[in-house]
Amino acid sequence: MLIAGRDAEFDRWLGPGANDPRPTACIVVDDEIVGWIDFDSGRDWLPPGAVNVGYFLFAPARGNGYATRAMTLLLEHLATQPDVDTATVLIDPGNARSLAVAERAGFTERGIVDGSVYLTRPVRPVRPVR
Repeated sequence: MLIAGRDAEFDRWLGPGANDPRPTACIVVDDEIVGWIDFDSGRDWLPPGAVNVGYFLFAPARGNGYATRAMTLLLEHLATQPDVDTATVLIDPGNARSLAVAERAGFTERGIVDGSVYLTRPVRPVRPVR
C-alpha cells in the first residue's frame, strides 16, 4: 500500500523511496491508510538531541489537515523520548504545501541544508493550529 500510493509528487519531493518502507507510523483515516510519517537521527547535519521528520500523503488525502495532525501527534510522541529535544524538517523550497505544514506545526526556518529549507522546533506537546 505504501508503495502503491507513490506518485509524481512523491518522486519530485522524496526521490525513489525504499523498496520495503517501514515508517514510524501510517496515517489512517476511516480505517484507510492515507500516508505515513517517520523520523530518524542518522543524518550528519543533525545536532545531538535532534531528529529529522519526514511525511507523505497519498493524493486523495492532501489538503485535509492530515499531515499537520500527524505531525502534532508525532511531536507529542517525541516529547516522551528522553534523548530528543528538537525536531527538524528539510523541505524543498518549491514545496509550498509541506512548508505550510511545518509552519502550522510551529517550525522555524533556520537556513538552507543541501539546497533544502532547514526548519526546527523544540520537542514538546503542541496543539494544532486551526
